Amino acid sequence: MDFIVLRLIHILSGAFWFGSVVTTFLFVQPVVIGMGPEGQRIMVHILRDRRFLDAVLGAALLTATAGAILFLNDSGGFDTGFALSTSGVGFAVGGVAGFVALLLFVFVGYPATRRVIRVASQLEAERRPPSPAEQELLARSQAALKPLRVLIPVLLTIALAAMATARYLPLLS
Repeated sequence: MDFIVLRLIHILSGAFWFGSVVTTFLFVQPVVIGMGPEGQRIMVHILRDRRFLDAVLGAALLTATAGAILFLNDSGGFDTGFALSTSGVGFAVGGVAGFVALLLFVFVGYPATRRVIRVASQLEAERRPPSPAEQELLARSQAALKPLRVLIPVLLTIALAAMATARYLPLLS
């Protein structure tokens, strides 16, 4: 029963994480950027006031934790027989892709986005344009986030595809 609950947590939180990333990067963010300052205010509201960024972080951490426990259980404690099987390789590829996406989000995306939110909130509260130092901080944060707009969705797509098919890969042999 515990593993059914873990599997549900892994799948449902992973679906939320994947859907949030793809929707945000492919649809919402381009519109927000195109809207200029008003779009940025909307995005800050979504990220700060609706706590969307924290919800995505929570889903990512739940996905990774449940997935690691499931892999540990399925592999018999990282038994090489399972790890080298067709299914094991499929799960491992998905796990590594998801883990790299998580690391990029936790150590680059999340902190950079929090910096943008902090500066934007201050500018909004003080109703002023950014200072040169704030412009530089925003530019550095945006530069750090730019490659993640491609990397994280690609990595999560690889993880999702690998996880969805890993159990069935032996049927191809």
